[in-house]
Amino acid sequence: MLGDIAIIDIEPEKAFEYYNKAENIFGCAYCKFLEGELEEALIFATLIRNSSPAADWLYSIINILQNNLTYFPTYFQIRNFYEQDLEMLYKYKQQKIVDKLLTVIPLLENINREIYKYSARVLYNNKYNEQAKCLLLKSLDIWYKDPETHYILGEIYEQEKDLDKAIKSYQKSNEATGEYAPAIRKLNLLTN
Repeated sequence: MLGDIAIIDIEPEKAFEYYNKAENIFGCAYCKFLEGELEEALIFATLIRNSSPAADWLYSIINILQNNLTYFPTYFQIRNFYEQDLEMLYKYKQQKIVDKLLTVIPLLENINREIYKYSARVLYNNKYNEQAKCLLLKSLDIWYKDPETHYILGEIYEQEKDLDKAIKSYQKSNEATGEYAPAIRKLNLLTN
């Protein structure tokens, strides 16, 4: 518990101490991962590989980051862990790892086609709107009827003060499912 708090507070050395004392190997591996110490992280992750979906994910993503393309995450591991870890890597200012993760998106797309949307959300949250837009448009090439992708694109356009494009994106978001409540709220705000 104290290790988790230290991780959130961006105190990886402190978190590592707590995890190490508690013999929490996953926590130790995750600390090293967030610090960009991939070799050390992999040593820990290898010990617990296959012990949980999170451990398996960490083992596979570290291998991919090190160009070892023999062990891949599952659809659900990408869905459950990729976005959260990408966000944490931004928080920990691990730009080189973030950049590497973004370059392997086409590889991960073969496992989970929503990877573009997951990546775009993190980029948008970290104010990389142009990159986020590119990924969202790629996501729409794959699955045009995804309401959330249109919605996020609308938020970017709205932030850029391009209200015509924002309204169109919110309309497409709403049309994709017949009724997408967040898009309806935005349309009511922007058109009334």
